[in-house]
Amino acid sequence: MPFICVDSLYEALILRKAGIKSEILIIGYIDPKSLKHKKLNFSFAVWDLETAEVLDKYQKGAKIHIFVDTGMNREGIRLDQLSTFLSQLKLLKNLKIEGLMSHLAVADDPKNPLNKIQFQNFKKAKEIVKNAGFKPKWFHLGGSYALLNLNPKDCNLIRVGKALYGVVGNASTSSAKKTSSLSAVEGIHPVLSFKSKIAQIKNIKKGDKIGYSSTFTAQKDLKIAVLPLGYNDGLDRRLSNKGVVRVGGDEGVGCKILGLISMNVAVVDISKVKDPYLGQEVIIFSDNPEDKNSIINSASICQTISYELLVHLHPSTKRIVG
Repeated sequence: MPFICVDSLYEALILRKAGIKSEILIIGYIDPKSLKHKKLNFSFAVWDLETAEVLDKYQKGAKIHIFVDTGMNREGIRLDQLSTFLSQLKLLKNLKIEGLMSHLAVADDPKNPLNKIQFQNFKKAKEIVKNAGFKPKWFHLGGSYALLNLNPKDCNLIRVGKALYGVVGNASTSSAKKTSSLSAVEGIHPVLSFKSKIAQIKNIKKGDKIGYSSTFTAQKDLKIAVLPLGYNDGLDRRLSNKGVVRVGGDEGVGCKILGLISMNVAVVDISKVKDPYLGQEVIIFSDNPEDKNSIINSASICQTISYELLVHLHPSTKRIVG
């Protein structure tokens, strides 16, 4: 693994502070003012001359990846401006051109013709860079879906993101509207689950209401569990009165979320759970892609993409790797 990719300088500094010694590539925007201080041992994505000039002056020897726009029309240097940019870059003697990069707009849809256009444009960009006299080592223009769906031949690097969690599927806004539980590619299986515990058990009567704004009214007597987590922790508020969790482990019982999810508290119906107890495990997001509370299916309930639920898991939530 040649790099850990992060979006910001802030994230890169956190990793260094945590003792991570791997090469780090910052692919997002950096305020040039932030580059004028101490020496930063990172690689940088660059798509404007100002940032390149600041790196050349204050971060001598900095390694950069030229970010070209191959058709997504987001960040990056347009292909028709690349030659001019490279001629200006040649005047900066303290930079090392380490990579050439771009990003694919529709890699989750392999039949979309834009993929072919972007591949062709990236190939043209490689030729322009080569003809300008630069010899970057790394070429990359996509992430997990580029690897799984397209296998880009003009690249020797893939920026794998959510596939590291084994989560694939439900990538685009349009696919978020689908309710299919299909979420895995052969050989890829989710490894992330999100768990909590029962903090309180109580019985409520028919007609009782639950949570802020009293959006849930019990149609019969129920046994409920209070969970010590909410939208602050990553339990999306759009799952209120819609989502499910699983009580009792992988073979446990699916339990509906009742009422509005609060910042740090949620309530679920455990009427069907046999002998529930305080501290009992509750699976918020399952690592089984077919479960109703998988990341993919939960995202579909929220009418969003799985990325959003993944990145909303709070940094302070304890991580267990193994």
